[in-house]
Amino acid sequence: MNFIKQNKISYLAFHVLLGLIVHFLSSFVFLYYAIFLAIGTYWIVKNNDRDFQTLNLILYVVGLEILFRMRSDGALYDLGKYSVIYFCVLSFGFIRINLKAWPYFLILILFIPGIILTVNTFYFEIDVRKKIMFNLLGPFSLIFASLYTYNKSISLKKLNDCLFVASGPLISILTLIIAFTPTDREAVFSNTTSNFATSGGFGPNQMSVILGLGIFIFFIQFFFNSKEKIFSYLCLFLFFVFAYRGLITFSRGGMLTALAMILTFCYMIFKLLNKQARSKFLGVFSTLIFLILAAWMYSSYQTGGLIEKRYNNQDAAGRMKDSRMSGREDIMETDLEFFYENPVFGIGPGIGGMMRGEEGLQGVQAHSEPTRLLAEHGSLGLIVLFLLVFVPIIKYFRFRQFHHIYFFPFLIFWGLTINHAATRIVAPGVLYALTLLNVNINKDEDEDTVSRE
Repeated sequence: MNFIKQNKISYLAFHVLLGLIVHFLSSFVFLYYAIFLAIGTYWIVKNNDRDFQTLNLILYVVGLEILFRMRSDGALYDLGKYSVIYFCVLSFGFIRINLKAWPYFLILILFIPGIILTVNTFYFEIDVRKKIMFNLLGPFSLIFASLYTYNKSISLKKLNDCLFVASGPLISILTLIIAFTPTDREAVFSNTTSNFATSGGFGPNQMSVILGLGIFIFFIQFFFNSKEKIFSYLCLFLFFVFAYRGLITFSRGGMLTALAMILTFCYMIFKLLNKQARSKFLGVFSTLIFLILAAWMYSSYQTGGLIEKRYNNQDAAGRMKDSRMSGREDIMETDLEFFYENPVFGIGPGIGGMMRGEEGLQGVQAHSEPTRLLAEHGSLGLIVLFLLVFVPIIKYFRFRQFHHIYFFPFLIFWGLTINHAATRIVAPGVLYALTLLNVNINKDEDEDTVSRE
C-alpha cells in the first residue's frame, strides 16, 4: 500500500500496460486474476487485516470484475462477486463483526422463503442454482461487504488511498476500450443506441457505470492531491478522458449518476469550508465545469451531434423514441404486476424472466433491483429494500460527528445504479458498504486537504 501511495503514476502506468496485454492476449486475464486472489489471500493473512487490506482488495475487484468479464467469454461470470464474499469472510477470522450490523443478517434470513419457493416450485424445470445465484449473488456480496465495513473507523486520507487503489483496474478498462474501438468514426457512430464498439465489446450500460465511477474517483484524487502538481494534472486529464469515453458509450445511466455524485460531493465539501477556502473552491469547481463542457463538446464533434440526440431521447433522424428508458419500464411494470399478484412471498428469485413470456419478454431479466425485490420476494423484499435504504441513513444522522463527505455520493451511486443495472456488477454493493464506515477528518489531514470551519 505504501508503495502505491509513493508511486502513483507508476501504478497507473502498470495498469495501462495490463489493459494492453489483456486486449492483445485475452487469456492473460485468467492468470492475472489467479495471481490477484493468491496475493490478496496472503496479504490479508500476513497482516491480519490490520490496515484495511480487505477494503483495498474489494475496491480493486470493482474494476477487475469488469476487466475479467470483458475478456473471459462468459466463463466464471460472477467471479467478482464471489471474490468480494471470499475476502470478507477471510477477514472475519481476524476482525470482529459489529453486532449493530444485525439488519444485514436479517436480510439474509428474509431471502430464505423466496429461495425455498423457487426450489420447491421449479426444481425440475430449470437450473435452480444458476437462477438463484444470478439474482442473489449481488445482494449477498453487498451484505458481506456491509458486515465488514459497518462502524469501522477510517481516516479520510486512508479512504482516499483505498479509492485510488480502485482506480488501477479502471485505467486498464479505459486502455482496453480505447485500443478496441475502430478508428472509422462513421462506422462506429451510426445511430443513437447503446454502443458496443466504444465499450470494448462489453455491455454499454455496465461500462457506462464503471467509467462514471472513474470520473468521480479521479476528480476526488485531483481535489485532495492538488499540491502534487504533475499527478493532479494527470487526474484532470483522466477525468476528461473517462467523461468522454463514458459519453460515447451512449448509455446515459452511468454518466448521469457520476454527475449527481460529483455535484453532491461538491456541496458536501462546500459546507465544510471556511470563507477563504470557499473562494478557492470556486476555482476548482469552475475547472470541473469547463472539463465537463469540453468532454460534451468533443463528444458531440466526434459523434456528429448524435450524442445530443441520445440525451434528448431521439433516434439518428431526430425523431422522439417511444421509450425513455430503453424498454426498462416494461420490465418494471411486469415486476410490479407480479408483486400485486404475489404480495407475500413473491414469485421466487430468478423466475421473473420465465413468467415474462406472457408479456412478450421471455427470458428478460429485471434491470431494476427494487422492482425485482418486490416481484421475487414480495413483502419480504419490500422490508429488505427499506432496511437497505434506511439503515445507513439512520446511522449517518446518529453519528454526525463523522464528516463522511462521501456518504451521499456513494448512496446515490448505489441507488441510481441498481435502478437501471440491478446488481449485475459488484460495484454498487461495494460502494454501498462504504457508506457504513465512520470517516474521521483529523486535524493533521485537514491541513493537507480542506480548511474547515
